[in-house]
Amino acid sequence: MKVFLVGPMGTGKSTTGKNLSEELDYDFCDTDKLIEKAERRKIKDIFEQNGEDYFRQKESKALDETKTLQNVVIATGGGIVEREENRLFLECEDKVIFLDSSPERQYERTKDSKKRPLLNDGDGLEILKKLYEKRINFYEAVSKKKISMDNLSTDEILKKIIDFLDE
Repeated sequence: MKVFLVGPMGTGKSTTGKNLSEELDYDFCDTDKLIEKAERRKIKDIFEQNGEDYFRQKESKALDETKTLQNVVIATGGGIVEREENRLFLECEDKVIFLDSSPERQYERTKDSKKRPLLNDGDGLEILKKLYEKRINFYEAVSKKKISMDNLSTDEILKKIIDFLDE
């Protein structure tokens, strides 16, 4: 089984993915880390040197590389749903979970990060609100389960995910 975690930046996809993979005794994969490994540089540097379009191409390639994986939890980048080919890929998967969080909560989790290239230009909270508005329908369309992360403990989140996986 493959479990994909989608949602905005700062919702805890990577942290939740690592916790879930330990709970299930699965491997963990982060599409951003796949890109960084292939490119031998940080996401921030890819954005600065090659732009967002180039990064999105690499993101699609990283997602495609997950086709052959099994018994793995895959945390995706927040913008993975922007490309239609990625949405079509995810729509065909059975276990896609949308980890949702308000833009305000996302901002609290990301405001001090220097690794978020989309937040470097301007008011971080406003940028997060616009990205959320732009992507929310895509997250909902590709996912089979939506979990609101704002007021849940780590254990509650894992329980909700495992209950869904056991359905």
